[in-house]
Amino acid sequence: MKDLNFFFDFLSPFSYFAWLKLEDLKKEKSLNVNYYPVALGPLLNHWGIKGPGEVEPKREFLLKQCLRYSEENEISFTTPKTHPFNSLYSLRLALKGVSGELQPQVISALWKAGWQKRIDMGEPEELLAALRAEGLPADELYEKSFFKEAKVELKQNIQNAISKGAFGVPTMVVGDELFWGVDSLPAMLSFMEGRDSLNREKLIDLLASTPRAAAQSLP
Repeated sequence: MKDLNFFFDFLSPFSYFAWLKLEDLKKEKSLNVNYYPVALGPLLNHWGIKGPGEVEPKREFLLKQCLRYSEENEISFTTPKTHPFNSLYSLRLALKGVSGELQPQVISALWKAGWQKRIDMGEPEELLAALRAEGLPADELYEKSFFKEAKVELKQNIQNAISKGAFGVPTMVVGDELFWGVDSLPAMLSFMEGRDSLNREKLIDLLASTPRAAAQSLP
């Protein structure tokens, strides 16, 4: 069985799309997915990147892209009632140390509640109601999500993502190879099946030469 590390934030619609695709691939390809909830903000801050919502035309463009993608792929899609929202509540609920063996079910319930049913994902009571509706022990999970261990685990997930070079979500890591964005899933599959089209010698040459060329072009 192939292992894949999936870094995501419930803030990200493209993480939602990637999650749906990975759920299908788990069945089709005998794929083992390790789920790592991470807060997008610290990733962006680490690399000095602005969030999509901070660039007005980009925000509108990405929403159009989401609507097109969901329509073309017959995916149920809306936005949470408020966006952006504080995703810390949902992220902590989805941690492995909090949800344990129920992690996939918790993640599924939260994705569907926010991006299909349009709840306010920044409101704990709405999150708990979504978990209860799926027969999950919402109150127990919520209490555990405030333990010191949960806060430490979330920070560790973020540092783990950064150490692997993650600069956004969704990020999928197979071995040491990083793939970013739902549109990178076909390339990821090719890589996992030994059919990677990447010319690594050319990549090394270009990485070595491009910085020097950029430096020479400066006035």
